[in-house]
Amino acid sequence: MHSVFILLICFLPYITTENSTILYSKYRWLRLPRTPKLPFPCTGQYANINNIRIWYTIYGPKRAPPILFLHAGLANSDYWGLQVQELKSSYRCILMDLRGQGRSTISSANITFDLMMSDVIALLNYIKIERVHLVGWGDGGIIGLNLAMNHRNRLISLFVFVANYDPSGFKDISISPVATAFVVRSKAEYKAMNPDNDYAKVYNALSMMWATLPKWTQQDFKRIDEKLPVWIVDGDHDEAIFRNQPDNIFSWIPQSSELILPGTSFFALIQDPVVFTILLKRFLAEVDCPSYT
Repeated sequence: MHSVFILLICFLPYITTENSTILYSKYRWLRLPRTPKLPFPCTGQYANINNIRIWYTIYGPKRAPPILFLHAGLANSDYWGLQVQELKSSYRCILMDLRGQGRSTISSANITFDLMMSDVIALLNYIKIERVHLVGWGDGGIIGLNLAMNHRNRLISLFVFVANYDPSGFKDISISPVATAFVVRSKAEYKAMNPDNDYAKVYNALSMMWATLPKWTQQDFKRIDEKLPVWIVDGDHDEAIFRNQPDNIFSWIPQSSELILPGTSFFALIQDPVVFTILLKRFLAEVDCPSYT
């Protein structure tokens, strides 16, 4: 077990542009860049599974190693656009909007991580893919950990960016100007994308889930196969999750590595996409080519 820490040499000077939410700071972690676009053409479609319609799209060669990207709560698959642009020539990139979010619909069932995990399995079965590299952000990372504990045969590797194992690890995001700006944006994006058009229902369902789930202990993490490659990743200014959460998860998965991204927050994938994607590529390369250095 080892840690990977990227040292920050300097901060790039902040340049005001129309593409960022300006929060009166030169620092990356206090910016919310605009939501990326998925590469053109985006041929999204729906799968009717678990009494809902899950929106998904696929990029890349059919025979390439498959990566499943799972977004954070209240977000959508578009947030992965910059990473997909860089990876789609070498990997089969699969994106899905989680139930009730993005372009996917919601049912009357309470949203839980177990239910969203079953949506993931159902979609993989629907598109006839047995195993994937899973790259998860926020709720997507938690779903990835849930899969690793309960359906280890469906994963090739697991890259978890920002995850908690207990509700006590969740910060009060209302005091963060970046998180607050994201929630406002997520509402507008939902209204523009979602066929159900009931943001309050989705927001309340997710808030209820976050108040009680996940509820894991060290014992639960022993169910993860010790041969599964895992990176536990966070930003050093994460405004959503307390640092003890990734630190403990890392310590409870013997073969895992921990990566703390400098000068970024919960939104590192868009705040510093170049570094984020380079390190994701390194992780994937180490898994696919063990001799990679």
